Amino acid sequence: MSDLQPEARHRACWYSRRTADIPSDLGSHTIEDGELLFCAHPMWFPVVGYQFDVRNCAACDYFKATRPPGPGPIGRA
Repeated sequence: MSDLQPEARHRACWYSRRTADIPSDLGSHTIEDGELLFCAHPMWFPVVGYQFDVRNCAACDYFKATRPPGPGPIGRA
């Protein structure tokens, strides 16, 4: 999973979040579709807030993949 681009890894992570609050130092943050992408992991968010940029997620030990899209419980054999 670490070979994905930061934005794709962010979309696949359980702790990924977006906010319209854009920081003044844009050079060290990832903005997609006019929103700041950040990690809200309970171990990091209280310490760094919105400052945990998704480019740091490539080697993050706390990455947790979201449930892959697929059929729900109805129709499973």
